[in-house]
Amino acid sequence: MELTKFCPRCGKKTENLYGEKQKLCPDCYPDKNDLLEVPDVVTLHICSTCGRMRKNGEWIEEYTLEDQLAARFEEFSQEEIDMELQYWEEDDKMFVRVHAFKGEIQDHYDTELRTEKHQCPTCSQFEGGFYKVKMQLRGDADLNRLSNQMADVAAETTNEDRKHFLSNINRMDHGFDFYLSTEKIAKELLDSLRAKHDPEIKRSYELIGEEDGQEVYRNVISVRID
Repeated sequence: MELTKFCPRCGKKTENLYGEKQKLCPDCYPDKNDLLEVPDVVTLHICSTCGRMRKNGEWIEEYTLEDQLAARFEEFSQEEIDMELQYWEEDDKMFVRVHAFKGEIQDHYDTELRTEKHQCPTCSQFEGGFYKVKMQLRGDADLNRLSNQMADVAAETTNEDRKHFLSNINRMDHGFDFYLSTEKIAKELLDSLRAKHDPEIKRSYELIGEEDGQEVYRNVISVRID
């Protein structure tokens, strides 16, 4: 004979009771137990320049509010619990409601969403004109056209990863100087030139200062295309 189950809190007949110490129906269980632990205030840390967000010390490529909320609230997720997010603005404040589902048990949690603006290291370096590699383009070829092509390649590389960027192009009487943040983007530019030309490439290093008692050098790449 199958015994009928009743919730000891509300008295409602139910097929399933949940909990360890006190067994409750799906409707009463959330009143005594939390499916998730969501703080009263959740903060998004956003770069004021590029719009990326910081998560666990890393700057990640999430730009829309929906994607940033998904990445931030993922930290509160639990195994076997599904989440849905709803957000709204009220009295010049932003709020998020987290809907939690575990089988037939449902609950929701409201939290205030705050945003703090910072500048990520990459944008700080870019605005400060930072560069690790100086590439000098010289020769009798059409350097204006080559310079534009190299700038396009640099932009594509930056779109893939913002830490690889072209911080400046300086036009000289005898060519162009490219100021590049990493060896990676310098390699991309050299590969694009090698694909269509036979450039003469020379490398040297220039002393830029000292750090912890050690001399610091910057890579200089001279490229000539005739």
